[in-house]
Parts: sequence; structure tokens; C-alpha cells
Amino acid sequence: MDTQGLAERAKVRWTKVPKKVLAFYYGWYGNPQVSGRWVHWHEVDEANKRIGSSTHYPQLGPYDSHDPKVVEQHCRWAREAGIDGFIFSWWQPNDFHDQGLPLLLDTAQRFGLTVTAYFETVPNNDRTKALSDVLYLLERYGRHPAWLKLDGKPVLFVYGRAIGQIGLGGWLWVISEANKRYPGGAVFIGDQTSRRAARVFDGIHTYNITGETQGKSPDAIRAWAERAFSEWVAMAGDGRIACVTIIPGYDDSKLPDRPPPRPITERHNGATYRVLWEAALKANPDWVLITSWNEWHEGSEIEPSVEQGDREWKTTAEFAPKFKRLPMRSPRLHSAAITESERQKLRNALRNIPIALLPGSDSEGVWFLLEVGVTPVEVSWAQVIDPQTFNPQKFPITVYGAGEVYQPTVKEPNDVLMALRRYVEAGGTLMVLPSAPMPFHYDRAMERGRAVHHAPQLGLPLQVAWERPPAGQTLTFAVRDEKAFPHVPKRFPFPEDGDTRWRPLAPQAGIVPLVELVDAQKRSHGIAVGVVPVGNGRIVYAWFRLLDMPISEGLLYDLWHLAQK
Repeated sequence: MDTQGLAERAKVRWTKVPKKVLAFYYGWYGNPQVSGRWVHWHEVDEANKRIGSSTHYPQLGPYDSHDPKVVEQHCRWAREAGIDGFIFSWWQPNDFHDQGLPLLLDTAQRFGLTVTAYFETVPNNDRTKALSDVLYLLERYGRHPAWLKLDGKPVLFVYGRAIGQIGLGGWLWVISEANKRYPGGAVFIGDQTSRRAARVFDGIHTYNITGETQGKSPDAIRAWAERAFSEWVAMAGDGRIACVTIIPGYDDSKLPDRPPPRPITERHNGATYRVLWEAALKANPDWVLITSWNEWHEGSEIEPSVEQGDREWKTTAEFAPKFKRLPMRSPRLHSAAITESERQKLRNALRNIPIALLPGSDSEGVWFLLEVGVTPVEVSWAQVIDPQTFNPQKFPITVYGAGEVYQPTVKEPNDVLMALRRYVEAGGTLMVLPSAPMPFHYDRAMERGRAVHHAPQLGLPLQVAWERPPAGQTLTFAVRDEKAFPHVPKRFPFPEDGDTRWRPLAPQAGIVPLVELVDAQKRSHGIAVGVVPVGNGRIVYAWFRLLDMPISEGLLYDLWHLAQK
């Protein structure tokens, strides 16, 4: 990951963002009357009002997204419901979707609405193609009066699939290049609710929440949403655009390529949508996103249907004005984990120590350094295997902030692994602050990323403890060295959701446990943060989720304070 690019993104600060209600919109429908064929509608039975691939039947019937009358009705309904604009599912230049975008933009302009694109996919996982498609959207549509803008900059949403195809590092490059090449730059909202994504993008969101709401009662949905929505807003932070996503329900069981069981969220006669709106108002994000206006295949639409009527449309009209009357988000008045004088002291100490950054590092451990004002030196894997270039004298501290994939071989088998081990044994400090559960686990050069699990060979005895925590357990992190971690609570809970794959240090002779996971009976479930002596050096390890939790600022301060000693 480009440290200069990261440093530039660290300067981005969005404040006083106007409240918006936006709905995900699909322009992929066609019928024989307008487009000469059925597009995205399957097994249509107009007489009995049934569509084989859709959960519900539109009040407008199996319409065509290129029909001006349909688009006009959509915009009229949206305006009457208090929706500010649509997030248009976009795939590639000049395809069926793209051909309908000018009509939607022109119609939206007449109704005082805005439109932006949902960047769905990256062809061939090629970041240069992602950039060319982004520039196509910006240059062709970005200046349209109806395109969604913030401070005059056109806004783009990026779907999680597209993020996964080239990674956050790839999108950091795309965003940096797009902002250089498109006059005035643009605003990018990424589909990933993580602090790392909030560092790269201008804002964060999630497309679908049915994974968390499936099978739940309205009360259970409310309890989950009140906690999750506030966490999402906090995760975006003071300088990024915070979005909360609500759904009326979800049922994609009609799709033949999605075998059961499906993650169905019942509508509960409209109660699901209402409790999610109420939770959204409590969280007070910048933007509320509705999934969806018309994703008929997944049964998540709020567009009026034969089965559901206009119930969710009316609910939107009830809650959207309430949300937009809320005050704009202001910087949180909270007590920081560390003071500015402590930050300055750490900056002064670390600036005098050359720090090497291994390839692919983009975890919160790296971002913390950049925000403190310390820029590490990027080293390549080829440099790592050169003892004249990479050694403890030149770099007393080295950071591994990547995920599970690394490159163990440059010239000879496992020469990178051996070079890292040699570095630590010679007196170096290796800070393993990963962005995924098991560092040094996959060889990126092998097809499909073959598992090599090199952490133990490096001297880091990590265990595969569980994928999800045992049911019924109350798990708590306990600080074992309070002098080393004065800025971390003595006890704090294990995360309830998200990626909970637990990869602790195995207790072995010589390992210094700093933070340990224990249950209600005080039984240990492994070491979350620890120092592992290796030869004349040491490896400092922290479980990846600790870097993305509310305690992370204090934890990272204490870890870096420990590293420079």
C-alpha cells in the first residue's frame, strides 16, 4: 500500500455533510414492448401477476427501465416519499444499464432528485480498468446537474465485490489517480464497514444487512440495529461520511442459482422497516441508504407492489422528513484515549527511528503511525532478502500490517521467510499488526493462494482457535500488564459480530502476555497481545480485530510506545 497515498487520504476531512436519503436503484429491466425482449424478468405471467424470478409483482407490472413513463413515475414517487436520489447499479460503459442512465438523470433533474452510480464490478480484477471506468462515469456524467455532488464534487458508491476484486490498496490507487485526473476530484463511498475502509474512502456504507436481520423478530432487529448503526457512525469517524442502510425485508428464494437455505428477513407487516428507520434516526448518520427501491429479485423493494401495496413507500414518507430535520453530525465531544502532548512525544521518539513497512501493509497499525505524523519506509520483498539493505541496524523496527497473504519467496524457496527470521534473531523488532486473522498464512505466488502457515516458522506460535466463539460464553479481554497498557481498559468485551476468527498466541515459555482472552470462569482462551522473544530480537503481535475496535487508539499508542523502547 502506497504510504504517500495513505498520508494524503489521512488529510481528508468531511464535516457538515447535508442529510440525504438515497435508495439503491436498478435500471436492468426490459420488456418486449420497449426493448424488444424480456430483460431480468423471467417466467412472466401478467394475467396472474406472477414473475418467476421475483418475490413480488410490481404495481407498474413487468416494466422497462428505458420507458420514460416508468422512470417519471419512479421519480415522482421518490420525491413524494422524501427520497433525495438514487444510487444506480452500474456495470460497464454502453451496456443495457448505462444506456438508461441519461434518461434517469434527465428525469431526476426535472423532479429535483439526484443520481449517482453504484460501481458493481472490476473487469479482470484490473485496477487500471477500474480507473478507466471511474473516469468514464465522472467525465460523461459527473457534470450533469442531477448527479449527486458534495461540495461540488461528484459522488460514486463502490460495491463490496468491486472492493474485493482489487483490494483497498487497489482502490487507494484508483481514488488517488482519479482525483489527479478529474478536475476537482470526486467523492467515493465504499461498501465496507471498517476503519481501514474509512481511511481509504471518503465514506463507508454496507449494501445489505439481511445477514444480521434474517430470522429475527422486529424487537430483535431493533436491538441489533441500535447497536450496529451507532458503531457504523462511530467507525466512519468525524472526518468521513457515515451511512446507515435499512431494508424493508429480504427474500431471494425465487432465484434458481441461489439454493436454500436463504437469509430471509421477514417484513413483519411493515414492522421491520419501521424499527430500522427508528434506529437510523437514533444513530443520526449523514445519509440513510434504502436497499432497495426496486431490486425485485431479492424482495427488498420499497416500490409499490401488488402484495405489499405502498406501505413501505408511506413509511419512507413518514420518516425521511424526520431524519432530514435532525442536526448535521458534529465532531464528537469525547475524551481521546491519548492527549496531544502524548501524541507529540511519541511522534518525536519514532521520528528518530527508521521503521520499515513490509508490502501490502494497510492495517490500523499503519494508519495510526501516519496520523501521529510518522511515515515508515516501504521496502520490497526483494529488499527484504538483501541483508545489506534490510537489517536491524538500518531498520530497528519493521511492520507487518498486511492480511493473510504474503510472498515467502523471491529467488530461493522461502528466502523471505528466512530473511525475516534472520532480521528478528539479529535484534530487530517485528510488529505484527495484521489486517486479517492469520498473518503469513498464504503464499500469494501459488494458485488460489496456497496455505503455508509460516507464522510458527517465523517464531510466532499462532493457533487456529475458532471461526466463531463458542455459544453461551461470555468472553472478555483482560490486560495482564497494566503498566505497559495504561491507555487500555483493564477489561473489555470480545466483539459480538463481524469477523470473529480467533487466532491467539499459544502460551509458551518466554512469551510475555500483555492482553489475554478469558471467559466468565477466568479460563484463558489464548493471548491476544504478546511479545515473543526470538534470538536477540522480538515479535510483537496483536490480534487483528483489536486494531479496529473502540479501544484501538489507546492500544496502538501503548504498542508503539513499547516498540520504541
